[in-house]
Amino acid sequence: MVPGAPGAALTLCLWLAACGGCLAGGPGAAAARRLDESLSAVSVQRARCSSRCLSLQITRMSAFFQHFQNNGSLVWCQNHKQCSKCLEPCKDTWDLQKEQCHSLCEPLFPKKNYECLTSCEFLKYILAVKQGDCPAPEKASGFAAACVESCEADNECSGVKKCCSNGCGHTCQVPKTLYKGVPLKPRKELRFTELQSGQLEIKWSSKFNISIEPVIYVVQRRWNYGIHPSEDDATHWQTVAQTTDERVQLTDIRPSRWYQFRVAGVNVHGTRGFTAPSKHFRSSKDPSAPPAPANLQLANSTVNSDGTVTVAIVWDLPEEPDIPVHHYKVFWSWTVSTKSLVPTKKKRRKTTDGSQNSVILDRLQPESGYTVELQAIAYWGQTRLKGAKASLHFTPARSASHKEQVGKPRKSVVHIQPSFQRRRPARLLEIGAPFYHDNQLQVKVYWKKTEDVSVDRYHVQWLPEVCAHNRSAGAETSSAITQVRDGHTARFSARCHFPRCVETAD
Repeated sequence: MVPGAPGAALTLCLWLAACGGCLAGGPGAAAARRLDESLSAVSVQRARCSSRCLSLQITRMSAFFQHFQNNGSLVWCQNHKQCSKCLEPCKDTWDLQKEQCHSLCEPLFPKKNYECLTSCEFLKYILAVKQGDCPAPEKASGFAAACVESCEADNECSGVKKCCSNGCGHTCQVPKTLYKGVPLKPRKELRFTELQSGQLEIKWSSKFNISIEPVIYVVQRRWNYGIHPSEDDATHWQTVAQTTDERVQLTDIRPSRWYQFRVAGVNVHGTRGFTAPSKHFRSSKDPSAPPAPANLQLANSTVNSDGTVTVAIVWDLPEEPDIPVHHYKVFWSWTVSTKSLVPTKKKRRKTTDGSQNSVILDRLQPESGYTVELQAIAYWGQTRLKGAKASLHFTPARSASHKEQVGKPRKSVVHIQPSFQRRRPARLLEIGAPFYHDNQLQVKVYWKKTEDVSVDRYHVQWLPEVCAHNRSAGAETSSAITQVRDGHTARFSARCHFPRCVETAD
């Protein structure tokens, strides 16, 4: 750009303002960004809220102060009548963005809710106002001294800057006394111990407390799957504990995960931010196989033009397995009636990706009972881990296409048709060994009761076949009606001559 050009002065001014901000930060810019991350975490503000409640109790009962700086102080506060009212708004369940303090405190404490209201208002204040004090208006310089209204609230300013007055406007400025009364960071590296109970104990140590207010330690972690640790593939930082002791025990440590932890010391005045991420930790235990798929059910089915049926099977993906599911094995089987005494059982299988929670089975035969089994498979290095199988029983309908309601767990799906002739129980027949009684050849037929409570009897049909010289002699079909008995199995004794029995529900 040519010096003296119309936009040169403005461009130079903006460049100097931007550069000035970088130079002003200098070596502390990285620290400011880390502090901004800690201040933006709502858990830190809620820890300030908890510290205030403990401070009020310490002020009232200073003789017992020495007993409060341990993890039991938070437990004591929760069980104390007044302190528990103060501590209630500090919990994560409170959403001050949607509701007012009165609407939250009055239903819980109808008579005396002063402690709840004051704590709620304090939490609202620190959620909106960053820690530290604004500098004197005459101390503003550079762009911070411009007579403009560039902000209205602290959350509009980046980093640790606050929205402060400069005498003729409001700009984002670095606060003074940013760490006044704020506790120091833990000074030593975090130490990990795996306990025999399966818990992970994390310890740290801190320098002396520079203020009388109790210090709440906020513990956060992140983790990644895999054989090797990786910060690029790690999850976001999550708060796992708040304690007044310099240790914590965690029960939900999973094998095969690489964990990192960090700790921040917080009191009513604020925090200096979190420690640097710890070294990676992984449990010495071997990972478990994936759990059995939950809520396995029939989602929908459609009758094709050739008379076959296509169904969709769905299930719930596991929330937090030790190792991600690599793929699912799907098995489905059904029985085909033949002229021989023993029916033929057919079985098929296929695989689907571990990130999917559905599979399509096509060309199924209507009115045939199917059993579907689903198994999750994961890999830990070269080791294959097989989960337990989940099963589902259903009978595809011959009727027009329909859709089952998704989301309701069910053990099996039975389609009910209004006509008597085509209705059959969803369970396969079992034939007992033939025997002679009263000079007659008899056999017992077993089947499971249908899940339809309206069925109170079964219609049993059998067809005798006489085998001679490799051909069957024709015979009339016989039938009988049986009442449903109590229990899970209904029985009927049919007099047959090498029978081929067929039954339907009445």
